[in-house]
Amino acid sequence: MAGSKKSNFLLPQKGEIRIAPIAVLPDLLREFGVAPGTLLKPFGITEDYFRNPENPISYELMGKIVEAGRRATGCPHFGLLIGQRGNASTLGAPGFLMRHAPDVVTALNEVVSNIDLHDRGATAFLEVGDATALLGYTIYSSRVEGADQIGDAAVAIMWNIMHGLCGPEWQPIEVCFRHDAPADPGAYRRFFTLAPLRFNALHNAVIFSSDWLARPVQQADPQLRRHLLQHIDDMRRYSSQDFCDKAYQALLLLLGNQRCTLDELARHFSMHPRTLNRRLKDSGTSFRELYAEARHHTARQLLCDTRTSVEQIASLLGYSDVTAFNRAFARWEGTPPASWRRRSRMPGGGDRHDDRQSASSEEG
Repeated sequence: MAGSKKSNFLLPQKGEIRIAPIAVLPDLLREFGVAPGTLLKPFGITEDYFRNPENPISYELMGKIVEAGRRATGCPHFGLLIGQRGNASTLGAPGFLMRHAPDVVTALNEVVSNIDLHDRGATAFLEVGDATALLGYTIYSSRVEGADQIGDAAVAIMWNIMHGLCGPEWQPIEVCFRHDAPADPGAYRRFFTLAPLRFNALHNAVIFSSDWLARPVQQADPQLRRHLLQHIDDMRRYSSQDFCDKAYQALLLLLGNQRCTLDELARHFSMHPRTLNRRLKDSGTSFRELYAEARHHTARQLLCDTRTSVEQIASLLGYSDVTAFNRAFARWEGTPPASWRRRSRMPGGGDRHDDRQSASSEEG
């Protein structure tokens, strides 16, 4: 497990998350009559580790533990039960800051900007349109064991966060899950009350009217907010995340929003495009290289984890046509996307190489 560096902060490293979202797991196992110690022992982790919400855990290990909990309890919606007990506080410092923002849109934008202080294996993102807004969550690596359970937990936490910001009257237009519809959706319908549910969606997300974004956050304390902003600044000074990693994560978000250009990335960091190019060069990369990696990563993830058509994926990734996408993907993986998708869904299929490996330059 990763620890702090020259500070009292326990900051997650690449591929890790604070254990807070699954800190309830031992108690939840007991409610099903499962001994936490027995379940956790094969993973080399003790129940005590769950008592400090700041302790980091890798996504790989978290997914395996949550999936083991699903099997041991026989509860197909085990991840949903975990997420139901989470809220803004689950996100640590970014979540506490959210509670003291002047309005909902500021709260959500700030948590997206600071989510890496809580989670460096996945990201939250906010897409705002003329009439609707989408608050979503995606895991960086494809084929994480238990990803569906983790996604369910994330959606439930987002639901609770939105109710905390907007009040009990908040109601989404749709609640989205990337996995197939369960045989019995009763647990989902009970928790998400009257909200329409959509499975096999592009993102784990909640979609709601953009009118909610201007709503003031109730009981926000400006003085406490200033203190929290300073605290986050202090945490940032000890973060090991380099600029290349930050730029790559930002590109993944922009790609999901179909706004993935050099100018948009520069705007994200409030810097001139020439300055951005210089920072990337100093980090040993370029916008073109990171863009190729982000496209490669997102293509693998969508092909593996969703039923989105190859044609739609090509469009989402900004290719001029499906032929250009097929050509680029074949260079990355040595096989067309449709063939790779079939192979990846076979038991033990697919290549488990690092999703951040260098992608070759591409056309289209």
